[in-house]
Amino acid sequence: MTLPPEREPGIAPDTHDPKQRAKKASAGRGLAFFFMGALALAFALYLTVVIYGTIKGG
Repeated sequence: MTLPPEREPGIAPDTHDPKQRAKKASAGRGLAFFFMGALALAFALYLTVVIYGTIKGG
């Protein structure tokens, strides 16, 4: 049994205008790219420490 979207319980109709939705989508993508960059930087630091430790310890 499927209900039409306007009758779904707990789902409010979208009241944002397209310009506001585009702005929020852009902000979401920017935040995702920021987290990916931070993750890449942390991974590069981890690899640097592992390589340095291997060279100095070996």
